[in-house]
Amino acid sequence: MNSYLRYQILIFAIILIAGSVLYGAASASSKETITITGTGSSIGAMQLLAKGFHKKHPAVTVKVLPSIGSTGGIRAVHDDKIEIGLSYRTLKPEERSEKIIEEPYGRTPFIFGVQDSNPIKGLTLAEIEEIFAGKRKTWPDGTPIRLVLRPLSDGFSAYLAGINPGLKSASEKAHSIPGVFVGNTDQDAALQIEKTPGSFGTTSLSLVAAEKRKIRAISVNGAVPTLANVSSGTYPYAMTLYLVYKKDKYRGAVKDFIEFIFSGEGNKILSANGHATLQRIEEK
Repeated sequence: MNSYLRYQILIFAIILIAGSVLYGAASASSKETITITGTGSSIGAMQLLAKGFHKKHPAVTVKVLPSIGSTGGIRAVHDDKIEIGLSYRTLKPEERSEKIIEEPYGRTPFIFGVQDSNPIKGLTLAEIEEIFAGKRKTWPDGTPIRLVLRPLSDGFSAYLAGINPGLKSASEKAHSIPGVFVGNTDQDAALQIEKTPGSFGTTSLSLVAAEKRKIRAISVNGAVPTLANVSSGTYPYAMTLYLVYKKDKYRGAVKDFIEFIFSGEGNKILSANGHATLQRIEEK
């Protein structure tokens, strides 16, 4: 089965069957409906934003669907399956179109996470590389290190590989470790980090904060992954998050919701949930 057919089946199943988080009355009284999905790192925050938006616009139904990844969200916008896609990356050349807008709305730390009961405070990049390469197998207290990986095709794997060549090589080798867990979605990986003693994996502060995950972000080379450190450049590992939507859909409830994200109230919600907010470049 090719990737596009898999995507079509997935988006159809999620929209029609899977339990989305819905704000607003899905009834004849609802004047407009906004459907949103994409990268898992944005889902939790969008649910909170939808809740805040609904208080101001009770006649609008906002459906935040389970994650289908950045690529899935972008495709769904192109195919008019959803109104707003969520992406951790810029559009690829083949995804670009005069009809499509990609708008950055926040930055979130890319984090190395452990189960919150793990006493480890931080690691160097060299030590992290040793963990992925299988050279460092236990934590200081003797607990075995349990790697939680993402598929090699996933954005988190790509980001990790882009930090330096050593990590790229080590993270690729990690996939050959017998019994290693590979989380297909951001939420799958976060759940595994959360519940596995000795776990170690990558995730985002936005996901951990918005979903209240029992995951602790460790420091890297002494830099703590806080929003202040991302904004100052002290912690250099961060992802920019984007809204993706069609130009001709930027009206009515969609326009109101996007403007709410960039409003003072929207920025407050984002800041409280792992996002360094970004000033809107221009009115669309």
